[in-house]
Amino acid sequence: MPQNLLLWARAIQAVLKKDALGEYRSRYIFASLGMFTLITLSSISMSLGGADLPASLLAALFWVILFFSAMSGLSRVFVQEQDAGTLVALCIYAGAQAVLFGKLLFNLILLTGLLFIIVPLFILFFNVQVWHWGEFAAVTLLGVAGLASVSTLTAALVTPAKGKGTLFTVLTFPLLLPQFLAAIQATKQVFSQVTVDTAYYGFMLGYDVSVIAAATILFDYLWRE
Repeated sequence: MPQNLLLWARAIQAVLKKDALGEYRSRYIFASLGMFTLITLSSISMSLGGADLPASLLAALFWVILFFSAMSGLSRVFVQEQDAGTLVALCIYAGAQAVLFGKLLFNLILLTGLLFIIVPLFILFFNVQVWHWGEFAAVTLLGVAGLASVSTLTAALVTPAKGKGTLFTVLTFPLLLPQFLAAIQATKQVFSQVTVDTAYYGFMLGYDVSVIAAATILFDYLWRE
């Protein structure tokens, strides 16, 4: 591995480790995500009273719950740096790209962990039958990668602004909408016991790659500002 690439990988690892240790000590973000998920799932389940929902509505519910659960905590990745006064230190000791990919990996790991809470509870509360687990895993991971990429970029954008929480959700949703709609349609096919159209995989993968490429270009400017 070239020396520069090795140093870059170590810088990403250091940012990821710092965020993971901070979250382990405070448990703020994961507690926010988990509590929001539990309250939302139980509230919707009780209000529906065990009604038999069509696959299209189940798929939309799954991604709406995942989206708003993510919005309750993911903006903290940069806000906590600002609150703790560590943004300047990160500017000095880590490059912009290392910070971007360290934060992105942290959000991706958090959302993947959140899936381990949401998926079994969603299946239990809404009596969902999933026969093609490989396809379901591929769709959810591609969707979560898009959610983590967009939310990391918008979290950096709103950090210096007032009303960060509202602005974060307002900016993230329209950017994520194409991926969101594709994920809902693909999940609908999974819940309908139909093989997922490969076009959805291609679109979602292309969206994730495009967002990450755009973020790497924009983040140097955002970081300097």
